[in-house]
Amino acid sequence: MTDDPLAADLDDDDDLPALSFYAPDAELAASDLVATMFTVTNPPGTVTVSTFMDGSVHRIDLSQEVISMTEADLADEIVVIARLATQDARAAQYVHVLDGMRQQGHDDVATRDFLSRDLDLPSPEDASAARAHVFATRYAGDHE
Repeated sequence: MTDDPLAADLDDDDDLPALSFYAPDAELAASDLVATMFTVTNPPGTVTVSTFMDGSVHRIDLSQEVISMTEADLADEIVVIARLATQDARAAQYVHVLDGMRQQGHDDVATRDFLSRDLDLPSPEDASAARAHVFATRYAGDHE
């Protein structure tokens, strides 16, 4: 019997091969993870959102200046910045698939059309333009 409450829930028959499988590759996994993160910080520097390559949110960092914001304004800011980070991640998917299709000999124009129209993935140019638009319109009056 163990004093660890998590271990106490395990039966003696339970095997945990996943623990030994992942442990040796921990350094590699951490470096791969960093390479596939997409991070956006709002111009005031109060909200930073990092996403994985699939667009799911990994981390949200807030500066101390957010204490002057209402909960609704902070939530809105987080959502806006998370959408931009997700868009950057989806644009990376676009590039990855485009490169793969190009290597297989597919036509760039047809592939770009497929990625945009059928998969609804933004090009890096589209993601950059969306960020520029949001930053220009949402933070137009901020002069820090």
